[in-house]
Amino acid sequence: MFHRWFGSAQVNEISTPSDGSETALQTFVRSRSELVSPRGPKTADIVKALTDLTDDLIRAVALTVGWGPGWALLAVGGTGRRQLCPGSDLDILLLHPKKATDAEVRTVSETLWYPFWDAGMKLSPAVHSVSSALDLADVEIITAVTWLDSRWLAGDAQAATSFSEAASDQWRARSKKYLPTLLAATSERHQKHGEVAFLLEPELRDGRGGLRDVHVLSFIERSGHPAVANAMERPPSELSEAHDVLLSVRAELHRKTGRPHDRLLLQEQDAVAEGAGFGSADELMSMVSAAARTIAWCTEESLRRLSNTLNKRFATRFGRPMKVAPNLALQSGELLLADDADVENDPTLLLRTAAAAALNRVAISRETLRAFAENSPPMPDPWPERARNALVALLGAGHDMLPVMEALDHYGLVARFLPEWSPVRSKPQRNAYHRFTVDRHLCEAAANAAGLVRQVGRPDLLLLGAWLHDLGKGYPGDHTVVGVELLQRIGPRLGLPGADVDVLVDLVRHHLLIPDAATRRDLSDPGTITFVAAAVKDVDRLHLLRALTEADSIATGPTAWSDWKARLCDDLVIRTEAVLSGHRPPEPQSPVGPHNNDLLESARASGTLVLSVDSEFDGRVSIAAPDRPGLFSLIAGSLSLHGVDVVSADVWTTDDALALDVIHVARRIAGDTDWVRVAKTMNAAIQGTIDLDEGLARRVASYTNTYLDRQARHLAAEPAVFVSDDIQERATVVEVRAPDGIALLYRVTRALSRLGLDIRTAKVTTLGHEVVDAFSVVRLQPDGTAVKVGAGEAAEQIQAAVLQELAMSS
Repeated sequence: MFHRWFGSAQVNEISTPSDGSETALQTFVRSRSELVSPRGPKTADIVKALTDLTDDLIRAVALTVGWGPGWALLAVGGTGRRQLCPGSDLDILLLHPKKATDAEVRTVSETLWYPFWDAGMKLSPAVHSVSSALDLADVEIITAVTWLDSRWLAGDAQAATSFSEAASDQWRARSKKYLPTLLAATSERHQKHGEVAFLLEPELRDGRGGLRDVHVLSFIERSGHPAVANAMERPPSELSEAHDVLLSVRAELHRKTGRPHDRLLLQEQDAVAEGAGFGSADELMSMVSAAARTIAWCTEESLRRLSNTLNKRFATRFGRPMKVAPNLALQSGELLLADDADVENDPTLLLRTAAAAALNRVAISRETLRAFAENSPPMPDPWPERARNALVALLGAGHDMLPVMEALDHYGLVARFLPEWSPVRSKPQRNAYHRFTVDRHLCEAAANAAGLVRQVGRPDLLLLGAWLHDLGKGYPGDHTVVGVELLQRIGPRLGLPGADVDVLVDLVRHHLLIPDAATRRDLSDPGTITFVAAAVKDVDRLHLLRALTEADSIATGPTAWSDWKARLCDDLVIRTEAVLSGHRPPEPQSPVGPHNNDLLESARASGTLVLSVDSEFDGRVSIAAPDRPGLFSLIAGSLSLHGVDVVSADVWTTDDALALDVIHVARRIAGDTDWVRVAKTMNAAIQGTIDLDEGLARRVASYTNTYLDRQARHLAAEPAVFVSDDIQERATVVEVRAPDGIALLYRVTRALSRLGLDIRTAKVTTLGHEVVDAFSVVRLQPDGTAVKVGAGEAAEQIQAAVLQELAMSS
């Protein structure tokens, strides 16, 4: 289509030369394809090569345009910075004389743009006169900063240079207006995209510590605002190296995925690591984290000092430091060492300074941090009480502790007082259930625990336990077992008495006990409560573990804590507390209330399955039906056929052989469920007039090899089945861990029913792309009594049957 805008011979220059040689456009398309293919050059060379190649095509196209003085073509934004990645937009500005007619502008611009569109480039063109470009920059900060990185490509070089200078002059002249807007936009961006250094799936460009932060620092430096001279600290030389690391990873991410997205997802990290020359995905993510920490550190103080200066915050009389605590002073929003501070001879001063900074919501000055890094003595063994109290106060500051802890960590000061910290620093967790690196997860858990201290008798042990509970993840072996060994050494070193060390060790040993028991075990079975009570030992530990469970879950990710999970944990705690206090635990709430009585009566009268939904209880669905072998499996399969996921299920059987299933459900796909149709499907499945296997096979086929399916298969571990007769008094526990997928619950329960097992309760938990399903099962005797399945050969039979079913469905 672009041919109509070219003159005559000029078209041949770009599209179809008479001698049959390769055109500039063909050369570009071929060369670009080679660059971005998996067999292309090393990642480090892609950005430069792609930018040079694109510049060549732009200049070749520009040769076809007959333009005069005042017309110029400029690369702006990322293109102007020579930072083109395979998925980047091509940012180009066409300058035209102010007196150019609309027809002239349209003809020239379309002549320029169509070759790029035909080449498949994502072009983001702008067309302005110098005055209109500057006018737009005056009201749109995004445009203003885009013009700052302008670079002449073709046309009137003098006009391009004059525009670039005018854009820079305007940026400096309007800095009082621009800079507050820039700071606000940066803060909003950080809130939206999170931190590159600590997220397991970081946003490489827009996250805090990402590529855009380096650009923001450059914009601030070029503003020339009077505040900048006092606020800016020249970044270290490693800033450019850190920027190059993220830019290379972004380029490889675009090349491997073929998509212009900048979030480095878990399932893409192995391929990106290989293409970028890293030994493993963990090595890649460690480098990304280190680079992002450097960028964040280089820009954060500049942003903070500039913000304080612009807002005239933290002003002190006559500009002198103001003493705020022993040995500490506050000046311009930063905590400094007072003249009487003795860093070399006071090992507690480091933690006291950190606690004061977090509690007062201010930063520690970098001069002070350097002084600690160079002169702070080792902590005595055991710690002085003053040091331990300072650490607890720091953790107790909640989320205000996070930037302070990061500042300490940047200078290696966390490992100075806790050497076991180094192995978890920036350590990724290859699990979609988690969102943070191990070190940030621990700090987030402690910050969450600070909001729960009133629920426990020992807030200090809660805070310490939350901060240290996953420390074992930095070492080989089971992280809980290793964590217990670490805390047995760390506790005494902190100066804790033996009884407190025992509690702290138990918090680490049992930090998964309450969520596991609450979401995977039958809480109505006395054996479950007895098992938990024996592990917990006393009520104080029980309350500490309950608070730690909530703090840890919230720090894990948005799906790890919910009202449903909280209710189950609270029910478990109430019943366990009764046992620990020497009382009979309250009976679990019976599902057979007035509502379900009516439901059972309807099923009794009709002889069919009856379904009721109570939306006020997190999508609780109650189902009554005449009991029969495999009923729960048919119910699960019918729900899966309609795209409904089961979160948890409890099953009861009445004396007259009616089954009542109370199920909490969640939709995989948004939208309302037609529960009338679901009930019809369930009744048809019971009557044998519908083939669930055939319908589910179609759903599985439509899901197989989709993006979500590939992600699940890539991340999840091999299936595993565990069978225990020791946890519950009245039933055998079967626990299944497997990659999530369509109809998984149906297939597992079908395998159990084919073995003649009756499912009494079911607990379903989704951990990222893996599920953990726990079933309480019994074997019904001829006289109707229920007995445990037994261990040994029976357990092996269950394991083999379930694993075979999972293998057939994978």
